Amino acid sequence: MLRDEFIEKIKQISKENLVFIDESGIEDNACREYGWSIKGTRCYGNKAYQHKSRVSMIAGLCNNQIIAPVIFEGNCNKAIFTTYVETILIKELRPGQIVIMDNINFHKNTIIKVLIESVGCSILFLPTYSPDLNPIEHYCLRLRTK
Repeated sequence: MLRDEFIEKIKQISKENLVFIDESGIEDNACREYGWSIKGTRCYGNKAYQHKSRVSMIAGLCNNQIIAPVIFEGNCNKAIFTTYVETILIKELRPGQIVIMDNINFHKNTIIKVLIESVGCSILFLPTYSPDLNPIEHYCLRLRTK
């Protein structure tokens, strides 16, 4: 689906029936944006590139309200996302809602589709390379930059 088609399609759906889903993570080895040095000299620093730990979150956004949030250690993958949908998300969904997600492979899993449809909802995928059309991305961005 193209961007313009997607935008027109969601304009025709009430906000109460749109559920935007996204996952995001924060690593504890983020580099500092500021430092101290002698006046007139450049500030240098070393960044450890080793992967320490990561805290991730999956959540939904419906009618400007965060729904079904979960926080966990590590990266999101097919197994974690499937468990999230099965144990948390579908309990929050109401029949007729449309779950909107990006095109990552594990979102396209048949099990995810069956679980969401089992509660009377449907799935709509964002157009490729269009995170700006997913309003929950803006919430996740704020969390990562704080």
